[in-house]
Amino acid sequence: MLTRIISVATLPIAFCLEAWLAVLMHRRGVNKQFPVFFSYIVIAVPASLARVLTINHYHAYYVVYWASELLLILLSLAALNQVFWYIYRGFDGIWWLRPLYYGAILVALGVTIRMAIVSPPVINRPIISFMLEAEIMANFVRACIVGLFAALDKPMVVRFQRYPFGIIIGFGFSSVGPIIAYFAFSAFGTKVMGFKDIVASMSYIVALVIWLRVFSRPNTKLTKWEPPIPPEEMLDTIDGYLKALGVRKRKRKDDLRNNRFPAGGLVVNSYNHTVSGADNQRRVSLLPPPRRGNPGRRVPPRPRN
Repeated sequence: MLTRIISVATLPIAFCLEAWLAVLMHRRGVNKQFPVFFSYIVIAVPASLARVLTINHYHAYYVVYWASELLLILLSLAALNQVFWYIYRGFDGIWWLRPLYYGAILVALGVTIRMAIVSPPVINRPIISFMLEAEIMANFVRACIVGLFAALDKPMVVRFQRYPFGIIIGFGFSSVGPIIAYFAFSAFGTKVMGFKDIVASMSYIVALVIWLRVFSRPNTKLTKWEPPIPPEEMLDTIDGYLKALGVRKRKRKDDLRNNRFPAGGLVVNSYNHTVSGADNQRRVSLLPPPRRGNPGRRVPPRPRN
């Protein structure tokens, strides 16, 4: 009885928090910066209201809940994807970032599909079973994206931004709760049905509170990015790592034969100096003067400016 009261009470609480959050986000201009997440919250407001109004009518509540839930699942995944790539928008040169991102999603999908095959939900209606599996799969995918973001935050030296970071943290709380409830339900069955409903509902309430806290303040102002170490030390640091791994740079025979480094520079006799390809027109001026008493050696003329 108590669990039923708590589960029903979370519906109007969620509706009030969502309406407050939608107004607050509109005032902060979040609809321009993160339109998908703003649409997710705006659509969640009438969906929660419809659930509150149909709570005493089982069939109507069933239709309203699952119709709105499938739409919110798609919007939440799209919003989290937009926020993730907004944070990592300056890391396009890292080739392995996108394969790692989509690989994490595939891992989450594979885990949920395997669980659905090994231990499918004991429900006679296939439509309800499909919707439950879709909801579980979405929670696993969101949690996997949040976990990847948390793992890459410090190694990638990502600058803190209040709004996108807050959105990802909120999605993390709203996804981890249903996952915990799902494993508890899988282990103990219907004995923890009330606990499952309370954890799933309260995790979303916690996410709404986090988002309200985040958007109650202005966003972090971006400052000029500075590398963690001076640029002149980056090359020395990378060379040190390569030497520790036993990697050595090798010069190609053709490049040495043509007095060029592999990068296109020019080797000036015995000097340890290279000239880029754009400066090859001035390469003759860098040659050392000929020795005296060697009439057979001709001095190349200087190019005219």
